Amino acid sequence: MSRKKTQKQIVFILETQRITEVAMQAVIDYLQLSKTPTSEEAHAIIDRVLAEHGCESPQGYVVAGGRESSEPHEVGSGVLKDCEPIVIDIFPRSKFTGYFADMSRTVCIGTPPKRLKKMYNTVLDAQQLAIAMVAPGVVCSDIQNAVEKLFIKRGYETSGKGKEFAYAEGFVHGIGHGVGTSIHEEPRIGTDTTGVLEEGDVITIEPGLYYKDIGGVRLEDMLLVTSDGYRNLTNFPKKLEI
Repeated sequence: MSRKKTQKQIVFILETQRITEVAMQAVIDYLQLSKTPTSEEAHAIIDRVLAEHGCESPQGYVVAGGRESSEPHEVGSGVLKDCEPIVIDIFPRSKFTGYFADMSRTVCIGTPPKRLKKMYNTVLDAQQLAIAMVAPGVVCSDIQNAVEKLFIKRGYETSGKGKEFAYAEGFVHGIGHGVGTSIHEEPRIGTDTTGVLEEGDVITIEPGLYYKDIGGVRLEDMLLVTSDGYRNLTNFPKKLEI
């Protein structure tokens, strides 16, 4: 079966993505204004914004700070502290169309430590590298491998045995996946994937680094594979310090 999304399906996904961006901004506004922000209140804000716009998040979302953010699927709990990474991952589904969207940002309240800023800039460079590779016919594992090489060159090793993921620290997951009426669809973009990108695929590009002594950094955009490359469906800034 073809994975190619029709123009109508792309419009549905874009509609959900715009709502994702509204929810992301609402969380960041809250983090900036609150004296003692918490993951729980951030979750409540996401719920409220999504409900107001006809969306739901059946698989939850992530607002995790500090060392909690070193686990990619940790939803987060407790107070979100200054000068630590806060990973926000929102992936809602429209109640009307059934289509998902997906976006992650990492922010820091106040001045980030030098080590965190370096990690963030490396993940941003990795994402830019991966996005530039997106085009029909590109082997999915080639994108993953290019990002892994960049991380190693910058001194970010991946090591340890993980529970949910193959590794405990470093770049522990695949670089991306398809999005549609399921949050994770083909193509899977990772080390062991043999498929190629096709025109009409809607995919995520989401490199991340995770270390237990500092936390995690993840940046995720959603892209449409076009006949001559890609179109970025995400329209939200990437800024670490808020």
